[in-house]
Amino acid sequence: MKSLIVIFLVLIVSAVATLMFMEEPGYVLFAYADMSVQTTMAFFIIALVVILAVVYGLIRFLVGVFGLPGRMSEKRQQKKAVACQRGLALGLAEMTEGRYAKAEKLLVQSAKRGDSPMLNYLSAARAAQMQGAYDRRDEYLRQASQSGSNTEVAVGLTQAELQIAHGEHAQAISTLRHLNDVAPGNPQLLRLKARLYQEVNDSESLMALMPDLRKARAFDNPTLDKLEADAFGAQTQEIAAANELGKLEGIWVNLPKVSRNNPGMVAAYAQALSDMNEADRAEAVLRAAIKQHWDENLVRLYGKLAVNDVSRAIGYAEGWLRDHRRDAVLLLTLGRLCKQAKVWGKARGYLESSISAKASPEAYRELGELLDQVGEEKLAQDAYRKGLQLAVDGAEADAAPVAVAQPAKKGKKAAKGGTAALPSLSSGTA
Repeated sequence: MKSLIVIFLVLIVSAVATLMFMEEPGYVLFAYADMSVQTTMAFFIIALVVILAVVYGLIRFLVGVFGLPGRMSEKRQQKKAVACQRGLALGLAEMTEGRYAKAEKLLVQSAKRGDSPMLNYLSAARAAQMQGAYDRRDEYLRQASQSGSNTEVAVGLTQAELQIAHGEHAQAISTLRHLNDVAPGNPQLLRLKARLYQEVNDSESLMALMPDLRKARAFDNPTLDKLEADAFGAQTQEIAAANELGKLEGIWVNLPKVSRNNPGMVAAYAQALSDMNEADRAEAVLRAAIKQHWDENLVRLYGKLAVNDVSRAIGYAEGWLRDHRRDAVLLLTLGRLCKQAKVWGKARGYLESSISAKASPEAYRELGELLDQVGEEKLAQDAYRKGLQLAVDGAEADAAPVAVAQPAKKGKKAAKGGTAALPSLSSGTA
């Protein structure tokens, strides 16, 4: 479109100029000393255009001649870069399909053709490690570090990742420590630190790393929450084994509020308190957390506490039934608490209600233990069998009650704590 406009304008200008020169051709006079040259205006303009075109063409020709070596060099560089990238793509494809030896060969060959072969050498190092060729792996890493500027972080991260994967924990710690001086706060560096601390079971260092992981958003929030809860759980287990109650409380108090509201953290803290014979304190922690945010794992743990005043705990748990009448975990918890209080009939009713709401192996196991306790061995075996079947099959077994209790024969006193009707799901103490 632009070319047509230019041609159209040139034609208009030419037509106008032709008409002008036909009416008044004009002339151009060049004089120097005793010499003079005179010509028409039209001839002068045409000659001037021709001369300018010739000069422009000559300049372009000279530029092309003298710039030829540079352009050839540039084309060679482009060709090498394309070959390097093609080799990288083919090598990565071979690695994906598990042909590591062929992948290594392609990656190394293509690396020698390119000017920026860092990625090729890093990928070759991975391929070598997959073959157990750790000397070649280290050599490729060395060549990658020498392949250009600003490669230190990328090479270091890859080296640390491969060292962790191979179980070279001491070397990985050294590599990560150096990288921490070079690129502190790098998200991938923090991820590798977290992975290393997990593998060496260094829960204390992992907990100390959590603020940096959150600040850098190294993982999504659910992953960070689980990572922190797992680390805290491992740390609290060690503290509980050493019976260091003061240390446990100090760590808990110094945690950020968002961490203390994490159900996984609350569960770990309460479990550690329970393990140190502080079940009543664990009960208060769990009760406050459950009141703030309903969590089935916390409710399940609540039923496992060996509290001093179990009737009081039953009262709190039955109060939760107002909002969670058909919650299988809450019913299981109430069954466990009633078992602990030796209220056998009520415990059986809650456990059967839990199975009816959602059958689980642990509910069947609790029911089997209760039935054994009251002397109903055949029913107990039936409960154990159904629980085992559910655990093996991974699907719900028959959720109906294990069996209907037979009434005591006339003239014989029923066993103490025998079967009872299903308890009311209203609030109240046992």
